[in-house]
Amino acid sequence: MMRIEWLGLGLLAAVVALSGCSAKRDHVEPPARLADISASFTPREVWSSSAGSSDATGLLALTPHVSEGAVIAVDGRGLVVAHDSATGAVRWKRELDLQVAGGVGGGAGLVIVNGREGEIVALDAASGEQRWRQNIGSVAYAPAVVGAGRVALRGADGRLMVLDAATGERRWADTRPVPPLSLQGTSRPLLLEDAVIAGFDNGELAAYALEQGRKLFTVNVALPKGRSEVERMVDVDSTPILDRGVIYALAYQGRLVAIDAASTQLIWSRDLSGFSDLAHDRANLYLTDAHGTVMAIDKRSGKPLWNQDALHARGVTAPARVGDMVVVGDGEGYLHWLSAEDGRLLARLRPLSSAIVGAPRLAGELLVVQGRDGRVAAVQALPVTAPAP
Repeated sequence: MMRIEWLGLGLLAAVVALSGCSAKRDHVEPPARLADISASFTPREVWSSSAGSSDATGLLALTPHVSEGAVIAVDGRGLVVAHDSATGAVRWKRELDLQVAGGVGGGAGLVIVNGREGEIVALDAASGEQRWRQNIGSVAYAPAVVGAGRVALRGADGRLMVLDAATGERRWADTRPVPPLSLQGTSRPLLLEDAVIAGFDNGELAAYALEQGRKLFTVNVALPKGRSEVERMVDVDSTPILDRGVIYALAYQGRLVAIDAASTQLIWSRDLSGFSDLAHDRANLYLTDAHGTVMAIDKRSGKPLWNQDALHARGVTAPARVGDMVVVGDGEGYLHWLSAEDGRLLARLRPLSSAIVGAPRLAGELLVVQGRDGRVAAVQALPVTAPAP
């Protein structure tokens, strides 16, 4: 099995190399230049801090975890730092003896860090004290999720694993086939009160009973097509969404689908390619496709409402829905605010000098992002309204 680094422009270069083409680096699409915009407001950086060393490999999807007024980040060497979300002041630090595989996960008072040798470490979110440490026998690139007394995470070997949140002991696991070639990255499971839903590298989406691991259903988000292994990649690396009885899921080189959760029947589908998480509100889905186009999709019909391609090939992150806007980061450390109504670019700020990989995280009234150099920044999420005289 071979995995392709999927972050930003790395995907395009890797696909060219693995296809056996003689194309040179300058044949990879250059990132779009940033045009001047008529800014609706001027975002402000509130604080920034180093979370440790930079990512020397250039492969890590470093993303912070927001928990009870704290922003918790990790660097590639296992230094975990908890910052006060409002001020950036350091609450605690913890050195872990591992090489980190991805960003920080957690929930329910736990912080979860994944190691490259299969290590899973759980820390207390308030103090940083280690609760438990286990080895799952597979690297997990996506952050773990915690809830209902369980920890759920996807391994690169095709396994979905559910652990006991108190001890880290494995409760159950299920394995799905892994194609010969897949993207480096795994979907973050959707953890519900009594079920867990996860996407897999073979284009499938499956749901399981949380306690026993009994399979509830499996649906195909995408089917492999084409002759080459590159063309047949259909990873579901986007975390599924469940909203009002409908599951939404996205596959690389596949489809965006809406599935009735009760009947598992397809409501609608649209040909799209993406590997980043979806954002949503009551009416719409918001996503970044594989080429860096940010778009809005009507939840009821699957009809595209707007496309914004001014950030083409800039390594654009998954979007965050904030107020009446959508915010994305890019491969040069910029944040971009777009109108959720029509996709117009409203504002821009460069809080970091290195690539932002994960979607901006909302921490109260701030947006928090982490760069490849390990630095964390918190910026004003919405325009500040001046007090009435």
